[in-house]
Amino acid sequence: MSTPTSLARRLLAGAALLTLAAGPALAQNSGIERVEVRGGRVLETVPRHDVHSACSTIEEELQTALARTWADEGRYGKVKVQFVLENGRVSAVQARGVSNAVSRQVRAAMHKVDCTSRATADAQVYRFSVDFVDPQASADARMAARNIRISSGG
Repeated sequence: MSTPTSLARRLLAGAALLTLAAGPALAQNSGIERVEVRGGRVLETVPRHDVHSACSTIEEELQTALARTWADEGRYGKVKVQFVLENGRVSAVQARGVSNAVSRQVRAAMHKVDCTSRATADAQVYRFSVDFVDPQASADARMAARNIRISSGG
């Protein structure tokens, strides 16, 4: 037979397990993430995916900046990009995918993109993907996507 003390301990242990299990689920629902920025600074924010509204010419700028990379590299796929925009300035650029060389070129190109169309003092985190399209894809797919395409998400 259980004593009141052991019953209380079991109830507390059960409540602790529920808290541990529910905590991450609640955090995921809010969409808030911790993003480390230069110098150990951490932002707690919801990443944005409307990169075209912040950087209205991003597609054309990356198409131009990455055209040689697209031709020289000969590898195709998706590069996931994340960056911080503060006062119209791009910083803390991360890029992953296709290859290290392509990711480096995407990071370098992002630092040159003009994002002054939504210059706010508050730091905003943006995520998107750069798709390097295979030239052997059908002509319709190439025409629709050009060589390099920006897609939301990340």
